[in-house]
Amino acid sequence: MTFLGPFFRRLSGMAVTLIAMSILIFLLVELMPGDAAQRVLGQSATPQAVSSLRESMGLNDPVWVRYGRWAAGMLRGDLGTSLYMRGVPIASIFWRKVGNSLVLALLALLFYVPLSIVLGVLAGVKAGKWIDSIISFLGLATMALPEFVSGIILMTLFAVRIPLFPITSVIPIGESIWSNLNILVLPALSITFVMFGYVSRMQRSSMISVMNSDYVRSAVLKGLPLRRVIFRHALKNALLPTITIIGMNMGWLFGGLIVVETLFGFPGLGSLTMSAVKTQDTPLIEVCALFITAVFVISTAITDLLYGLLNPRIRYPGGQ
Repeated sequence: MTFLGPFFRRLSGMAVTLIAMSILIFLLVELMPGDAAQRVLGQSATPQAVSSLRESMGLNDPVWVRYGRWAAGMLRGDLGTSLYMRGVPIASIFWRKVGNSLVLALLALLFYVPLSIVLGVLAGVKAGKWIDSIISFLGLATMALPEFVSGIILMTLFAVRIPLFPITSVIPIGESIWSNLNILVLPALSITFVMFGYVSRMQRSSMISVMNSDYVRSAVLKGLPLRRVIFRHALKNALLPTITIIGMNMGWLFGGLIVVETLFGFPGLGSLTMSAVKTQDTPLIEVCALFITAVFVISTAITDLLYGLLNPRIRYPGGQ
């Protein structure tokens, strides 16, 4: 029962946030210049044809009516139809692209999470030593590199100079992503470069704080081996802020995929979103933006719940 209260509070807060963001996304997309019916028919269409299509598409209805119709469709799983692709159901392409992006995001997580935590712990334990300086410098350097810069560097090194991986991440027609996993390595490493700095520096800072705490000092003074003190006493508490950073960056990760996927030509959610913006495909823009927002909101809520489970002081304020 102690867990259900925070769970339902988070669930209701998540629902309110998603509703508010869906309204904001819909209104912002509606403010985009141009006429949707005109874009469908082309610039040579007659005013009568444009007016007739606007009526059939419901574009003459008040904005709240159009939002209600769109939101109801989202709740039913009806993502609408694409304007640019002339009536193609968005669901027929959207979920396949999302699946590709999930595989890429999972691989990036497998790259940067263990690497960041291990090196962050090492830097925290060896604070002030030469190895701490090297790890901290690497973290700052990777944080300063935008995704497209790190991607170009990786392309130059490992696709041009040393041709270990393909320079683009295009899936051949008729094949699946699982038979072309090598195309994921360079995009995943581009994401790893940026995320490594944030996570490793947070882990280092947290580890230094925990190692200087009274209970860790007491364990060291009792003569316990340093390795045991680190892994049995310090690491669990030092991981809490890092878990929060990793969870809250999931939404950012999907947003960052737009740059990486466009650079490498990877057929995922990011490149689909960029294509929708370029072609002013407003229904597709709304779906992509809402999905990325939902990932961020849900991952943040799950992270908060996990933090509460791992840290009783958060679950029970005042030690109750």
